[in-house]
Amino acid sequence: MSVRWLLFLLLFLIGPTCTAVADDFDWSHARELAPGIRLHTETQTAGVAVCRYAVRVDLQQPGLRLTTTGRLPDWEKNVRETRRQTVRNFMRSERQASRPVILAFNADAFTPWPAPFDQETESDLRGLAVCRGELVSPGSDSPSFVLDRRGRASIRVTTKSTDPEQIELAVSGFAFCLKDGVVQKSGEDLHPRTGLGLSADGRWMLVLVVDGRRHSSQGATTAELGTWLRELGAYDAINMDGGGSSTLAWWNPAGSEEDKTELLNRPVGNGLKLLTPDADRVGISERANGNNVGVYLLAP
Repeated sequence: MSVRWLLFLLLFLIGPTCTAVADDFDWSHARELAPGIRLHTETQTAGVAVCRYAVRVDLQQPGLRLTTTGRLPDWEKNVRETRRQTVRNFMRSERQASRPVILAFNADAFTPWPAPFDQETESDLRGLAVCRGELVSPGSDSPSFVLDRRGRASIRVTTKSTDPEQIELAVSGFAFCLKDGVVQKSGEDLHPRTGLGLSADGRWMLVLVVDGRRHSSQGATTAELGTWLRELGAYDAINMDGGGSSTLAWWNPAGSEEDKTELLNRPVGNGLKLLTPDADRVGISERANGNNVGVYLLAP
């Protein structure tokens, strides 16, 4: 039995019965992308190879705002809700709408799937989504990141009866990977992952994207996702849409091109497994996702 599997067996046996607190990760050494937004990257080569990209966002940073995918002009609940976009195209369209997104990542799962991975087709989202106070998709008994109209953030289960009236923004995922500081049980399947967490005091939003299906990064289990998010400072966290959807990008103001959108991770949007060094080296593809999240700063 591998050391990795022994660790997960131990987690399975003691996880839900133990009380856990976030480890004291030192974010002061992380790269500052913008005021209130820091990036930490880590590559593990011993044992199972994995590349992780973590961002901490200070929700109390003056001028900081969150945005997400809005609903279609001819919106129909649970039928036609959003138009799919790659994370970078989402950034571009938000910036054209005077929301200068600095950081963006994918959010909830969507249907229909499978679909042409890079085409901007209509989609129906899996869980609660609210954009600038407007309902995009109703709740579906899944955990959601919720920002109310007073700027208070929470992670909680939302249902079809959840009232969006007092919600400014919401996105959802599959399930908790971390709840009340306790890592949730999982299988041992390794995939690209996107996790969205929140500190116990609601100040810090934690985003973790893990590359997978690659020679250089095989992916993670959802329990690993929860463990790493707890180490980064999260108290509650959601396993968001993963696989080929997992994407993290930013707007690099020092970029040499007019379009300064840059990928931070190496997504496999086409769903292929790139298990040789040559395939890994050249294989980057972006998926058009049903909804995405962006972070931006308003000028003082």
